[in-house]
Amino acid sequence: MCPLYRTNVVSTRGFGDKPFSSYFSFVFWFLSGNNRQNVFNNRKIRDLTYIRGYVSVIHLIKLFMLSEPGKQVEIFEGRAGALHTGTQFGCVHPSDPKFGEQFERLTALTGQNAIMAQKLGFNTRVTPVASFDELEKGKVNGFFRTPEVSDGVVVSLTGETLLKVAVMIMNADCGTIEILAPNGEMAVLHGGFDNVDNKDGTSIVNKAIEYFLGKGFHPKELKFRMGEAAQACCYGVNNPAFRIQNESRKERIVRTYGGDVVRPVKNLPRSTNEGIGFDVPLIAAIQADKAGVQEIEVESLCTSCHGLASDVMGEADKFGTWYSNLRENPETTKTKGYGMRNAVVVYPK
Repeated sequence: MCPLYRTNVVSTRGFGDKPFSSYFSFVFWFLSGNNRQNVFNNRKIRDLTYIRGYVSVIHLIKLFMLSEPGKQVEIFEGRAGALHTGTQFGCVHPSDPKFGEQFERLTALTGQNAIMAQKLGFNTRVTPVASFDELEKGKVNGFFRTPEVSDGVVVSLTGETLLKVAVMIMNADCGTIEILAPNGEMAVLHGGFDNVDNKDGTSIVNKAIEYFLGKGFHPKELKFRMGEAAQACCYGVNNPAFRIQNESRKERIVRTYGGDVVRPVKNLPRSTNEGIGFDVPLIAAIQADKAGVQEIEVESLCTSCHGLASDVMGEADKFGTWYSNLRENPETTKTKGYGMRNAVVVYPK
């Protein structure tokens, strides 16, 4: 009988200040008061059900929540930091006229002299970065980019094996994934649906894990974290042509990861046309677990609906805590020439 959680590691920012001493203390805490809703938010108890029912050994899937958007948090036991911006911080996009000012704010908040950002293309490529010579200089001082489209990069928190540099992903609904190895190398991945379930049959999660296996590490030595992203409550496709395509995708996804990762979209605007909702963060977590990773954290907040009043849920260009591509009017994006973006900056401590 596999334990629901390893009793010596059940602790998370969403679960309170102190680790639980046993499985039973966690269950007692979980069942008391409003802790279920506070911890699991949109996901609530279904993740617990998933962990119980999954046939392989689930060693640890922790759900965590930032205490407030835009707040910096320590990750991986303080070895790295993560800054998650939102609508209060303002748009972070290289094409935005205020990008230089926003970039300066990010470097000041994180204490970094340089930040790199990969060029995103919804692929599964994972590129190790050894030096600044391998990167292109951006439009502002200290800003660097990958020369080629690569949704995943690997850097170092120590500088001993790869470049020690902060990584920024500018997103609007896709989560950011970090995978840490014992030697301080850290993969920072764009966690969109096509990244974790690409049409070529690959996954950026598996590609990153394969990289670390090639370096001689065992999956049990890796730590996996996925930040906030659009959840199945909002993340669906309401275009008729894409609905047909996603019906076929749905069948394969359910066969591979179970029925809990696919549900009808419940929130406007995608709920109006029988949209199919995909739980991308949970899919990524299951991929990590199937690969043998034991320590897994999954953020439970939805970037599309969190902080958004229900009476404006169906209106275009209305955002809550985060900018959301699912809610942005395509004509607005076309007029400006770019979409509104949040930034997730992961940096060495």
